[in-house]
Amino acid sequence: MREGQDKDEAARHMIQPHEDSAREYRVGPGRGPMTPARAIALQRTVGNAAVSRMVREISGVGPKIPWGVSGTRSNSKRTQDESGIERGDSPPRQQQRVEKDQQATRVTRSGKAGTSVKGKERAEEPEEIGNPTLRFTSRYVGPQEQSLAGSQGIGFEQEATLQRADGMTTPAAQAYDFWQEVTDENHQIAPDAVNYRPKKSKRGWVVDGPFRPPYNTEDGNIVNEAGHITFTDSPGFSGDRRMTNGYWLSSYEVRFRWKVRRKLGGRFTKNEPFWASDEMVHRVESVFDPQNPDASAPITVNPAGNRTWNVELPN
Repeated sequence: MREGQDKDEAARHMIQPHEDSAREYRVGPGRGPMTPARAIALQRTVGNAAVSRMVREISGVGPKIPWGVSGTRSNSKRTQDESGIERGDSPPRQQQRVEKDQQATRVTRSGKAGTSVKGKERAEEPEEIGNPTLRFTSRYVGPQEQSLAGSQGIGFEQEATLQRADGMTTPAAQAYDFWQEVTDENHQIAPDAVNYRPKKSKRGWVVDGPFRPPYNTEDGNIVNEAGHITFTDSPGFSGDRRMTNGYWLSSYEVRFRWKVRRKLGGRFTKNEPFWASDEMVHRVESVFDPQNPDASAPITVNPAGNRTWNVELPN
């Protein structure tokens, strides 16, 4: 009967979660000693501090700590329910979810840690870079005749377009290194020439100006779209390089070729491996008559024409 009465007393105090309830219990007539069950019930309603003071007052000895609050372990094995500590998440639910996710990503198909193997979380492999197509078109722009007096623009217009492989989504500029090389030779009669003798000028193969990675589009000579890269060039003597008064272009030959490879990291270089196109050649010839220097003469032109290559990228 006493145990039942203890439980009834504890339950009665639980509905008044105030420290005064604990004080009434301590000083009221007919109250028995503080038992673990009573301390547990009061601990949940009025708090650890109030129960601790009440235990000290009843026992008349030094400070005591209610059951389940002590930082030291008892020799007897106690569950959380028996100790009066409210059950919680250990670890918290959020941490449990994180740990489960980490476990799911610890081992992948590749055997590497840190990459998930679940559906969309699976790391995508880089797209295969396929073989592009290179198309070249050209035409002559200039007069049909040349004269020593006056100013003539004698040259060509051309485009070289590298089209990425069908079905690819990687932008062409991120998939390929594409560049243009040039060599040329010309014979000109200058105003200070002796007996109208032409002077020869020649240069070997070089990378042609801006026509290379990283494909600078600011000057309008390069079109860099997702599906293609286009080099727009004007070789010859036109624009600010026109044949001006007193000059005569006896002959001119310019050769072009293009190289393509799968894109390399770092700064652009001409290093192999690469695919190289055939050489495309423009030619101009105009025969000057030193016996009649004021006379005009026809210009014979042979543009390089048009061409398409199916590029075979080396491994």
